[in-house]
Amino acid sequence: MSDLKRFERQRFFPGRLLTAGDFALEQDYFRGKQKLHNRALHGFGIVSGLNVTIESGKVVVAAGMALDCEGNELVLGTTGILSAPPASLPAAYVNLHFVEQEIVETATANEATIIREAAVLDFARQNFNSRHRHLGGRWLACGNCHALTIARLRRSAGGWRVDRRYRSPRVK
Repeated sequence: MSDLKRFERQRFFPGRLLTAGDFALEQDYFRGKQKLHNRALHGFGIVSGLNVTIESGKVVVAAGMALDCEGNELVLGTTGILSAPPASLPAAYVNLHFVEQEIVETATANEATIIREAAVLDFARQNFNSRHRHLGGRWLACGNCHALTIARLRRSAGGWRVDRRYRSPRVK
């Protein structure tokens, strides 16, 4: 793995004054270790759920979990519903992105006090998984931050349909 880095963590002792930077380093240490674990041991792809269907002209994605190539956990806690892709496209890919949203918790705070991790659904013209290697039944993570393609849609005379020939990556 060419993306390995040195991990540094805090050393605590009585009387030490802690700053926001110290706490950020502590969180970065554990988040970095978890993401490395996910990439190295599991690769990327769908862990569970995230089945894509077309219902009443809408794209419906069932709740579920996946891992992206950076090792982020993509959790879609409830069913996601998207309007159909633009009619000008002959095909479209359904993608899941990892995002962090900063939230100001109180009216008196000047800075965000919460960072919410979320998975966002959208469409694209390209399959973000297309140049990834598959080895021993597992998709190998590239370590880069990009969307995870979970389905392909094809346009037909009757409207959009899920392409059953497309095989989304799965975590083993």
